[in-house]
Amino acid sequence: MVSELINANPVVYEKKERRVRSTPSCVDEYAVEPIDQLEIFDHLRDIKDPEHPYSLEELKVITEDAIEVDDSNSYVRVTFTPTVEHCSMATIIGLCLRVKLMRSLPSRYKEVLWILNWLADLNYGGS
Repeated sequence: MVSELINANPVVYEKKERRVRSTPSCVDEYAVEPIDQLEIFDHLRDIKDPEHPYSLEELKVITEDAIEVDDSNSYVRVTFTPTVEHCSMATIIGLCLRVKLMRSLPSRYKEVLWILNWLADLNYGGS
């Protein structure tokens, strides 16, 4: 934990209830499963903030609505909003999100992360 907090008193929101995804009754183990917004959010929601013991979901750094998935083109875009202007942890948060996506998604996906509001012109494009 950082000795001097950038945002000493963050607003903490209630976590959303996890929704159960329906699974098809006839599953072909070799079929490509579509990936949707909820699945991406489930992968990212429990990542802890580097400065606080709260998750990125609890701090509303990421929201389900800020995730865009185009499964047919293997494209995921996650827009996240740091809790304070000029947040020095934004780069670390972006790297945590990117690594989690790279480890969770099939290699055919391109991940793009956008920092919203505070640093709107900065983006981290996937390869």
